[in-house]
Amino acid sequence: MDAEALDMTGSKNNETYENRLYDVAEKLQIPDSTLQITRVRLDHLRGEADVDAAQFARIAPTVLALSCREDGLPITGRDIVEPWVDLLADPEATELDPERLPEQIEAVADRLDIDHPPERPDTLVERYADSLDLSASVGTAGKRILTDVFREAPRAVAEASSPAETAGASLVLAAEANGVDGIGPNEVGDVGAAGGVTIKNRYKAFREVLDEGGLDARRYQADAVEEGAPADTGRPDAKSSASDGGVSDVSADACMDAVRGMFPDELPTTATVAEDLGAPEERVGDRLQDLADRGELTARRAGETVAWIPGDRDELGADLTIDAVHSEVDALVEALDVDASVRLFARGLVSDAAESVAVEDAAEFAGAALIASSRINDGDLDPATVARERGFGTRVLYQWLDRLGEIAAVDIPRRGPSDVVEALAEDVAFSETVLEDSRRTLEQYEPAADHGGFAAPELAAGAVFFAATTGGEPIDAGELADSIGFEASHVTDAMNTVFVSLCRGLIRGEIDYEESFWTADLLESDRIADIGDPRTGRAVAAAKTYVAGREGQHVDESTLDVLLAED
Repeated sequence: MDAEALDMTGSKNNETYENRLYDVAEKLQIPDSTLQITRVRLDHLRGEADVDAAQFARIAPTVLALSCREDGLPITGRDIVEPWVDLLADPEATELDPERLPEQIEAVADRLDIDHPPERPDTLVERYADSLDLSASVGTAGKRILTDVFREAPRAVAEASSPAETAGASLVLAAEANGVDGIGPNEVGDVGAAGGVTIKNRYKAFREVLDEGGLDARRYQADAVEEGAPADTGRPDAKSSASDGGVSDVSADACMDAVRGMFPDELPTTATVAEDLGAPEERVGDRLQDLADRGELTARRAGETVAWIPGDRDELGADLTIDAVHSEVDALVEALDVDASVRLFARGLVSDAAESVAVEDAAEFAGAALIASSRINDGDLDPATVARERGFGTRVLYQWLDRLGEIAAVDIPRRGPSDVVEALAEDVAFSETVLEDSRRTLEQYEPAADHGGFAAPELAAGAVFFAATTGGEPIDAGELADSIGFEASHVTDAMNTVFVSLCRGLIRGEIDYEESFWTADLLESDRIADIGDPRTGRAVAAAKTYVAGREGQHVDESTLDVLLAED
């Protein structure tokens, strides 16, 4: 196997498709249940003789797209492929193409013995609307509802049994929002692949997410979807949007003139456009969204702020990116009640470093800048708290802290894994033996050999989980995860990576068998059999073989790579 295949095309932030999978899933808010079935399928494909490591760079995002479809998530192939490609070391060299993803999904489904891969839920919404003689605008409202519910509560969507269920529930809600009679779960079930009962259950879940009055939003009204003229929604009491204070109060031309007048010297946001027009933000926001739906504007989200860019312009200058990130810093300061001094220092860090940052990363970058500022000023702002406030993964903030330290040339105080272990000992109940064994685990662990892109808290929790499990004092991974603000799967993955590194160190002769607390368990305890994933299993099997006949016959790194290769 050549070096390119082993590297699987490389990555800016990590070296494995598993880590890219996690990064993309975090960015898109893909629920753990969807990610888990994706991993199971990839493990299955990894065992096939004719699938080599290099192919996984293309197969992994395709399998993720298939799982998203099956769970009815409003995520397109482009949504997955573009951030995936951005993580590659050489994005220009990739063969990934979102336009080819549908045929690749068919091919992967065939390998997985899935006869008919499902269609995307947005496609189904359009089909069901057409079959029920609903206007295209009501169908668009249904797609908006599905997208908004997913943004607010991804699990409420992923818990559906099929995309037909999520599409059906969204269309029922769109019909309700537009006063269309006779379009309930049973009627949609008659033209779709999901039954009326399952659609009704999903409808209730979506309705709860939208809250009381949520369906009254202008963006769900069919007449707001169109250019200003009232849509033929079939409502007996349909009114002109001009008479009910709707989006047509705000001229599309006026919005476009305001945006073009600001850009590129000023950041056109809903607030700044509304101020320029002297109109309510909600109505201006609806009109701007309509213009974006029609392709005349591009919405560039910067954390909680949306920048509206003319359709023929797609790049923000450094000054506008700084403005966007500053706005997000201010929003986080207000939400988290952060000191003014920390805010000012964070804004300074942003000004020094934002030139090389995409505006879409404003939330993560602003969060990292606030954390760095807090630490530099002897504060203790918790990354997990910032991540929860903005709904992205905690690991992302640690990666941005690393990047900020590089591009801003600033020394950011860090806690190493050993420091976090000490903090875990105060927060989670485990014995002195586990604490000491966790310290020894981290001493033996070699991050340069197999770090997996983990943050210090993940490695610390992984070491504790490993020490406790091998020592016969099992600790709940979820409890450790809650303490550090990460997902439980991150703790188990870190433990597996630590265990693999230790096994490799033992076989290379860098770890002394007699002086390690865990080595005897390789042969003498059944607990080892309960630990790990297939990669860990291969490393343990190799370590057992080595231990059984150990006579100083160590194995070098390159030979180990061959012995432990996935194929």
